[in-house]
Amino acid sequence: MAEIGGMLATAVVKAAFGKVAAAAGDRVAQHRRFGKDIQYMRDALESIEALMEDAERRSVEDKSVQLWLSRLTTASYDISDIFDELEANAARKSALQKLKVLNLCLTAASKVGMADRTREVRERLENISKQRQEFSFTAGNSSYAQQVIDDRATSSEVIEVDVLGRDQDKQKVMTLLSQASSSSDFIILPIYGIGGIGKTTLAKLVFNDAHFMDYEKAWVYVSQTFDSNKVAEIIRSERQNNQTHLTNTQEPDTDPPAPKNILIVLDDLWENRAIKIDELKRSLKLLCSGRNKVHVIVTTRDAEIASKIQTTEAYAIESLSSDVCWNIIKQIVGFEDNDKESLENIGKEIAMKCQGVALAARVLGYMLRSKNFEAWVSVKENGMWNKSTTEKDYDDVLASLKLSYSSMPPDLRLCFTYCAIFPKGHKMAKDHLIYQWAALGFIESSNEDSSWLQHGEGIIKQLLGMSFLQHSNSPSSYAQHGKNVTFFTMHDLVHDLARLIMRDEVLDTTIKYNARGSNYRYVSLADCTRPLNSFVTYPDKIRALCFLGSAKIGRDADGFSSAKYLRMLDLAECSIQNLPYSIGQLKLLRYLNAPGIKDRVIPSCVTKLSKLIYLNLRGSSEILALPESIGEMEDLQYLDLSGCEKIRKLPKSFEKLKNLVHLDLSDCPEANGIARALCSLTKLRYLNLSRENEWIHRVDSAPLRGLPEVIGKLIELRYLNLSNCEYYIFGPRTMVSEGEENSTPVGSFHDSMISEGEENYPYIQKKKNSGPVGSFLETISTLANLEHLDLSNNMDIYSIPDSFCSLSKLHTLDLTRCYDLERLPENVGEMDMLKFLIVKDCIINMSNLQSNKHVIPLPNFVVHAAEGEHTSNLVRLKNASPPELELRCLGNVKSVEEARAIKLREKRSMVKLTLAWTTGKKGFVEDMELLKELVPPRNLEHFELSGYNNVIFPTWLTDIATYLPNLVSVSLWDITQCGSLPPLGQLPNLKRLKLVAISGIKKIDRGFCGGVKAFTRLEDFSMFRMESLEEWTTAYSKGEGGVADQFMFPNLKELEIFGCHKLRLNPRPPRVKGTWRIRESDGVLLQWGESSPYTGSSTSSASLACLLIKPSMAPLHQWKLLRHLPAIKELNIQYCNDLSSSSDIIGACSLRELTLLCCDITSLPQWLGHLTTLQKLRIRSCQSLNNLPEWLCDLVSLKDLNIYDCHGIVSLPESTQRLTKLKRLTIQDCPALEQWGKLKENKKKIHHIKEVRALLCYWPYFALTISTI
Repeated sequence: MAEIGGMLATAVVKAAFGKVAAAAGDRVAQHRRFGKDIQYMRDALESIEALMEDAERRSVEDKSVQLWLSRLTTASYDISDIFDELEANAARKSALQKLKVLNLCLTAASKVGMADRTREVRERLENISKQRQEFSFTAGNSSYAQQVIDDRATSSEVIEVDVLGRDQDKQKVMTLLSQASSSSDFIILPIYGIGGIGKTTLAKLVFNDAHFMDYEKAWVYVSQTFDSNKVAEIIRSERQNNQTHLTNTQEPDTDPPAPKNILIVLDDLWENRAIKIDELKRSLKLLCSGRNKVHVIVTTRDAEIASKIQTTEAYAIESLSSDVCWNIIKQIVGFEDNDKESLENIGKEIAMKCQGVALAARVLGYMLRSKNFEAWVSVKENGMWNKSTTEKDYDDVLASLKLSYSSMPPDLRLCFTYCAIFPKGHKMAKDHLIYQWAALGFIESSNEDSSWLQHGEGIIKQLLGMSFLQHSNSPSSYAQHGKNVTFFTMHDLVHDLARLIMRDEVLDTTIKYNARGSNYRYVSLADCTRPLNSFVTYPDKIRALCFLGSAKIGRDADGFSSAKYLRMLDLAECSIQNLPYSIGQLKLLRYLNAPGIKDRVIPSCVTKLSKLIYLNLRGSSEILALPESIGEMEDLQYLDLSGCEKIRKLPKSFEKLKNLVHLDLSDCPEANGIARALCSLTKLRYLNLSRENEWIHRVDSAPLRGLPEVIGKLIELRYLNLSNCEYYIFGPRTMVSEGEENSTPVGSFHDSMISEGEENYPYIQKKKNSGPVGSFLETISTLANLEHLDLSNNMDIYSIPDSFCSLSKLHTLDLTRCYDLERLPENVGEMDMLKFLIVKDCIINMSNLQSNKHVIPLPNFVVHAAEGEHTSNLVRLKNASPPELELRCLGNVKSVEEARAIKLREKRSMVKLTLAWTTGKKGFVEDMELLKELVPPRNLEHFELSGYNNVIFPTWLTDIATYLPNLVSVSLWDITQCGSLPPLGQLPNLKRLKLVAISGIKKIDRGFCGGVKAFTRLEDFSMFRMESLEEWTTAYSKGEGGVADQFMFPNLKELEIFGCHKLRLNPRPPRVKGTWRIRESDGVLLQWGESSPYTGSSTSSASLACLLIKPSMAPLHQWKLLRHLPAIKELNIQYCNDLSSSSDIIGACSLRELTLLCCDITSLPQWLGHLTTLQKLRIRSCQSLNNLPEWLCDLVSLKDLNIYDCHGIVSLPESTQRLTKLKRLTIQDCPALEQWGKLKENKKKIHHIKEVRALLCYWPYFALTISTI
């Protein structure tokens, strides 16, 4: 494969020529020491570049040409280094000085040194140029410029074709595992085959199969660097992550879960030493001890490795047929869209060369999609197919990748091959990758405009389309911080190709066979404590350096100071105690990623890095201040300070960073001076100032004050995030009453809470946005380039001004939790570019937007089918992937194809989903057929189904634990036809379950659970309007004739039964540890007859905290349920009119709190006086109650008495003075009683009470105290 490395030369030569050509027109070229050398190099490189196409073609077969290209590549790199150094020296002067006296920037010594090095590399280039004449290369016309780039997204098609033709393989592997498990509890089944054939895809299919849903699971990417300890560590971590939901909710006294079966996948194993494989086996057995069954699937390319590690028959994965490969190529090329029948025969021949590998077919399909007939023939007959090596199958697959690579333009080649610096399986962040390419000169960055960013985006799209990059999920560190970052990874075979091309350029110290070479330009180190010269011969040639280990880096570290030509330094995976002073010596450094610094200061030497365009200090929570000289970094374009929570002020020089295009100051709650700095940062395209709610209590002023005055100057903004910023912009809101000197800081108030003195609320503009908030929004509407605007969690926004309609490029507007928002612009539906309008937790009416063809209201999406239309608006969700989605009026969907087209299952960012039909309305498609296509993504946590009208559920619901194992909450509403429910009890993480108006359910018993050990984590269970429900079997017997002591919901904390008139529970009340609400379900109260109450530790009442009854038509003395709840702590009785004597309540010796609300009684019931343990009594809105009895003093433990809205009570009894433990008396909205308390003689009766309050009114959020009696 050595020949492929020569293909990089064209790109490197082109880059070097660009730098020499630029320098040839500079004043430095006129210097006698440089001029002639620069001119010669320019001419030589220009001549050589014209011959590169022929040289590359011949390098496939001619080793002497390969050697010549290698020497040319090395010389070109060195030429680029020299001219980058010249440019860096010149950058120390102003632009005017640079033009006039560039030669004065160099000292005499440096001039001589630079001249000597220039002459030396010029002589090398001269020799290389002479050697080219031996090969008689012919000049050619490069076709790169004429290439048509098709940016159609292909990621979803890639997901589909990945599994094409693998169903039978999956079934065969499942059969092998089943057969092996009958004779052994510890199974290792290898899957082997050539690279790219689909081993990992097959392993994923098995890993996600329903059969293994009850298993603990761990997926480990092993790769070529084998370490059994690291494998064990990852398995432990994976298992811990899988159990996160469980451990967080486990009660301290709850027994740990019983040992489970476990499934482990070891992906891409290369280790073939028998001693190491045996060590791995022992480690796996030890790690999984105590598990009932252990299934380990290993993927490997080597049949010998498979035979060594297997405990059962290994599976050799078969290649796809050439017909399947041809179908993949056709799908990507777009045969259905174009007349390409003439290419059918040629295409089938090309498909045969894919060796049955889907990746090869995808790559070729993308390359051929814009080609004509002659190009297809050229691909079929290319000499690369005929290359013969000892690894023929492997190279046959790589040949398709090489062909695609050879068709790339030079800049795309450089960008792709650079990714070889990362290890296999590494996740690359999109923005970081683009800035790394720019730092290394692969794409030309400019301070004048940001078009190079679009160029970088275009390269990403091309590499995705070619399958040279693949989308990946976000690392946990980004998910935890709420960062919406796009990540990519590379297929192993594609990574192999990049490493082959860059084998002389990339050093990866994690791979043992790396030699200590002399031409390494890109280096990945696992050890940041050793100097670079211990790894490479010439560390000054290194251009990019990333550390992959977790070693600590301190202030005195000197591991990279010798890399004088370093452009990119990534310390993201290191533990950075302090940034080393030696960083300041890296004059060419353009990219520095150093998140999570532990030190309180950033050394000022960092600001000497005048060429830096990218600086990431994210999560450096101890930093107190930035260097005052930060303004010297005038080339800086990307700055991430998110999470630097202790920074108090931005330096004044910050405003000099006029080339910034990306600034992230999120979660910097105390940083002042931001508005001042923004005045001059007019090139900003991305600005994030969002804050978390937790910071508010730490801020006494408004650190973002002044932002409204400067935001309008940022006319280049594309992304603006002001989530939860109103407090930081306008300061603490105050509530001031007439005649009061002091003001009390409060949060945002709802309109219903504001009555008198509205003019005293400066930042709450009721029914209008005419104040500061409104003016601020008007200013934002002038940002014509804005594409994404986040105004979420700003609760004082009442309306969005009509001027927002002028934001013609806005595609996403997030108004989540803008609680007071009532109005959107009337013409918002005419904003053609607005695609996503997120209005979660807003009271605004969105009905007028549901039929709009442009805007997608989220998360509430109402399906609409206009008259005469063949499809509904559901298809507009195809490219949307919101975290929450409510699909309502699903009956308007016109075909199952619409549901299939949105690919709901692939929306991996979604965690909450509602699927709702309109009850009683006949849809265009049968509910069952439609629901079958609406399979949610596997990672879904919250699911609601409403209005479904069919007698059965689709497979994904009847096997819900297989498809949706991460569900935390489930709600089922208005399901009228089904006589049974899905086996919800088998969902391992289910905490909340709500059943509403499911008329076909008559009983809830063991079948409802779906098997043993059901609902082990359920904490909250609600049943509403279950009118046919007659029986709930709350507990099971442990055997025939045994005592029923196994509760259906063993960890229940909240239970609500509402409108279930026929319901009876048996054999006993359920065990509830928190609150049990019984509403309009008298049968549950009355059913227990005269049976003796249950006693002992297994009773349902053992830990019941509160029972709420609302309402009941039955008299209290018939509530036999109370006999079974002797340990109840709190009783809340509402809207019950007959509270006649109840010995059951008298027996509730543990009762601590009692509430009587809206009960039509004239006097308190006698049994209340026997509650000697009662500590808190609330009497509310009992309008017929006209006195309190003298026996109230019998409540010897009473500490808190609250009387609210009882206008008939005119006084307290004389015996109140004997309530010696009473500490608090609260009287609300009781005018007569309040007046009684103001009389001098009555004040003596309550003098012993420590806290007495009379309140004018009671609001949901706060109470206004008007007097203290």
